[in-house]
Formats: sequence, C-alpha cells, structure tokens
Amino acid sequence: MSDPQLKIVFFADTHLGFDYPIRPKINIRRRGEDFFNNYHKILQYAEKTKPDFLVHGGDFFFRSKVSQPIVDLSYQPLFDFVNKTNIPIYIVPGNHERSSLPQSIYLAHPSINIFNRARSFVFEKNDFNVSLYGFPFFRGDIRGEFKNLILQSGWNDSEASMRLIVVHQAIDGAQVGPGNYTFRNREDVIDINDIPGNATAILSGHIHRRQVLYSGKVPVIYPGSIERTSFAEKDESKGFYELTFRNDGNIWFLDKLKFLKLPARPMTDIYLDADTELSRLQKRLIQDCAGLPENSIVRIRTKNKHSPEALKLSAAQIRDLLPSEFSIQFGREFFTEVENH
Repeated sequence: MSDPQLKIVFFADTHLGFDYPIRPKINIRRRGEDFFNNYHKILQYAEKTKPDFLVHGGDFFFRSKVSQPIVDLSYQPLFDFVNKTNIPIYIVPGNHERSSLPQSIYLAHPSINIFNRARSFVFEKNDFNVSLYGFPFFRGDIRGEFKNLILQSGWNDSEASMRLIVVHQAIDGAQVGPGNYTFRNREDVIDINDIPGNATAILSGHIHRRQVLYSGKVPVIYPGSIERTSFAEKDESKGFYELTFRNDGNIWFLDKLKFLKLPARPMTDIYLDADTELSRLQKRLIQDCAGLPENSIVRIRTKNKHSPEALKLSAAQIRDLLPSEFSIQFGREFFTEVENH
C-alpha cells in the first residue's frame, strides 16, 4: 500500500487590477492583462491536474480599493473553478488589500476559504485531516506578535498530523532585488526560529522572488509573484508551485517541489545620451529597441540628470516611434527633472 499523499497548487501576489483601467483614456499596451492571463493559466492547470486544494498567499489584488468590474473579473473565474471542480482554495489577504479582501457574492461559495482573521481551516481526505492556520497580513511588530497570532489561529486546538501555516509576511532570510537584500532582525519580519517545529510547512506570499528557506526541517516556501511587477524583478522567473506532501507512517513531509514557469514579459532599460540633439535621440531609440522581443517592457532612462533634449521626448512621441506591442515606462530621473522645472 502506497504512502498517503497530498498535492497543493500554491501561488501568490497576483496583483490583479494592476494597470487595468476600465475606461482607458488612451489606447496603449498595458500590463493588466499579463497578470490576468497568468492567473487564468494557474486555474486551468489546477483544473487539469486536480490537486487536493489551492492556496493563495496574498496580494490577490494590486490595492485595497478596487472597482467593482475588477472585483468581478477577478472573483468570477475563481468561483467558476471551484463550482466546476469542487476543489477548495484557501486565501490569505495581503498588504495590498490592507489585510481585507473586497466583499462579493462570489466569495460565498463554500469552497472559497478566506483567512479574514487569525483562524484555521480543516481539509479532510480519506482517513486524515490537514489543518491550515493563518492570519491576514499583520502591519506592525510581527516579530513580537507572531507566536500569539499562531495561538489565536487555533494551533493548540487541533491534533492534526499535517499542519500548514499560511501567511503574507517577510521571514528571516528572505531575499529580494538585484542586490539580494536579505530581511532579518526587523520588527516587520517573522523570526524564523519562532516557526513551530511541528509545522509541516509555512506557505507565504509577499516576497516576489520564488525561494525556499528552512526553519530546522520545516520548509518556508515563497512562490513569488505571477508576473514581474517592477524592474527590480526583471531577471526573475515567474510562476507557481505544485507541492506534494507524503506521510511515511510517522510524519508528513514535503516530498516534491515543482516550480511551473509562467510567461513573463522581458524588461529592458534603454539609456538616452543626454548631450545628443532630439532627432538623433529618436533615431538612437529606434535602433536600440530594434532587436528587442515584440512584447517588451521598455524603461527610458538617462545617465545624466540634466538632459533637456531627452525631456523634450513625450510619452506619445516615444509610443509613435516604437512598436505598439511595447509597454513604455520612464525612469525616476525624468520625473525628478519635471518637478525641478
């Protein structure tokens, strides 16, 4: 007889609604559909592979106040998924939602479970139970409050052999950015040594780079964001995890960790020569972008903060020069110069 197994699709930081205006004033290539498309791909994968359940690690939306059309566009696919498959999902609200998801009739489905406070859920399969403990994003001294929040979630009230902690927080050792900044010893960072030793795993959103840390033998799993949200992530792969846990007769443990990549649009910085006349700047811009993938996200920058010619290039002019499939951004130095002028 084979050992009991449990399979989970784990994703986080979908940031739905980002760059997705309902009534756009100008017709340009935006980022919003990138996030929705990858979100749909995850649900399609789960429908095909039929995991035991899904976990979303927070920042479902890109901000706390979201228009009703965005709420419906986001929740309806989830409702349709659980209604069709009967596969439950557990969601922890993140900091972008200010720890509370927008209300909707779609969330009334019994298979959609929200950590709207410190609480636990029980998933039953065959002859074993899985307890999931969690709480919404905690803004403040999470380092001092983590143990208390875990207790509030009902940690001592269950005898489940498999215990998963679901949060949206930074944890000691997590790294971000091209400089590999490491979170450690801050009041807004969970002390990794405070993670209960009898936890099976901790599943967390908030950190956009996928990574796995360890607290003793307990894995701390970050799936990362489902698309690149900023140029700090331009070299990072994006996707989600398929987690397989197994029980060897004594304990549950993480047996397989499979990362599934999602499409991530390439990001490129283009630097303009500050001392070049406007017509030459335009030609140089076209040349530098000629070999880029057609779905590129291009950030226009200048190494010289005092660049009057570069500042004459408007967003509309640049869009006319470059392929319509590009998304165009400007470096912060442009906004600094505008403020100074």
